[in-house]
Amino acid sequence: MRLEDIKLWEKNVPDADLISTIGDLNNEGLPTLTPYLLKGEKPRPAIIVCPGGSFQFRASIEGEPIAKWLNQIGINAFVLNYRVAPFTPFTSTKDAVRAVRYIRYHALKFNIDPERIGMIGFSAGGYLTAFVGTRFDNGIIEPDSRNAQIMSMLLGEPDFNDPIDQTSCKLNAIILCYAETSPFSMEKLPPDSLLTKDITMDEFIDFTSNHKHVTAKTPPTFLWITATDHWNFQSQNLLFAQALNELNLPFDLHVFSKGPHGLGLGEDEPTVSIWPKLCENWLREL
Repeated sequence: MRLEDIKLWEKNVPDADLISTIGDLNNEGLPTLTPYLLKGEKPRPAIIVCPGGSFQFRASIEGEPIAKWLNQIGINAFVLNYRVAPFTPFTSTKDAVRAVRYIRYHALKFNIDPERIGMIGFSAGGYLTAFVGTRFDNGIIEPDSRNAQIMSMLLGEPDFNDPIDQTSCKLNAIILCYAETSPFSMEKLPPDSLLTKDITMDEFIDFTSNHKHVTAKTPPTFLWITATDHWNFQSQNLLFAQALNELNLPFDLHVFSKGPHGLGLGEDEPTVSIWPKLCENWLREL
């Protein structure tokens, strides 16, 4: 059952200086969650859905249809309406992190098992999913390390007066669908952002290459892509899978022989249409 959208922040919204100037479709630029919740007494797992759209928009084919499919297999779903251009992908990342924390903090309210929260991302939404899954409570970042400094510069610090910000954002499973997992285009950032934040290009590329941040704490991962996807994310997905394999971490990787980018559930592409069932079987084994 679809419920009303939920604001991720009631106040002190990160990057709020842009909100009053752009006017997004969702609460004038405020990020929201659209819940799709099932009835029942027993707490259920939940998966956050991150549509793609090159950080310019959110593809509807990768939002509600995915949430409804998750409901069909007994999983509560939340579609993340993260902020897109003119916000940068780092603002989108803040929204994704907050979504995990918000749902875990309100797990009792939503009748969700707080130890069974996953995220599924498509294309650019897959980048967010891979980033959150390999950083924060899933990654190992020493407090005084350069990576910690870069994290702070690009994503800011948590609000220590906000109990939601103090809640774990650990993901228990991630699903990457034709995902962009390596650095996104520099064109998506303001021209002076790297200079003003004192981060070299090499540091930026290393920090934003998700496969380089896979650790022993990275959750079980399901990946799929097609060999003919014109965005050419195949090598990125293979690198991510290789990083998982080198640490003997559980993952499923599926490269289908043909199919374009942006298929969603893939119902109109016979070669790919089996992926939801493969993913369902994988989820049931976790």
